[in-house]
Amino acid sequence: QHIFKMTDKIKKDPRISKQQRMIIDIFHTSNFLDDKFSKILKKYGITHAQFNIIKNLQAAYPEPLSVKEIKESIMFTNSDVTRMIDRLLAKDLLIRNVCPKNRRKVDIEISKKGSEMIDEIMVENEKHISSIAESRVTEEEALFASEILRRLRK
Repeated sequence: QHIFKMTDKIKKDPRISKQQRMIIDIFHTSNFLDDKFSKILKKYGITHAQFNIIKNLQAAYPEPLSVKEIKESIMFTNSDVTRMIDRLLAKDLLIRNVCPKNRRKVDIEISKKGSEMIDEIMVENEKHISSIAESRVTEEEALFASEILRRLRK
């Protein structure tokens, strides 16, 4: 509620451009969605960055990914990927395969347990987060918003 009061004051501030207001709204929306998704992930004992790693490995399955490929594919660039992979391996959510010909080459793949967990998380995500967007935003609006967000990231 406090956030919305501050946003209302910002919206009335003539020194703030429409584009600056949009950026502020993106930050608020990001925090809102991250908070909702983090509550789901907390039940499973993983972080958003760890989820991102497992989800990318599930998308690549049955092909494994190298640690380098995982680092390149995740959205959390400052994260210690090797340490996160080790934690996920310890929870039996991933499988490490060492190349017999080159012991330095290590491939990582999702385990059955990891895949089942991601599927459960995605069901909860659909129920608690995606359904909100689908009930409030048309497909056309979603495509337009995605295009704007991609332009900002270029």
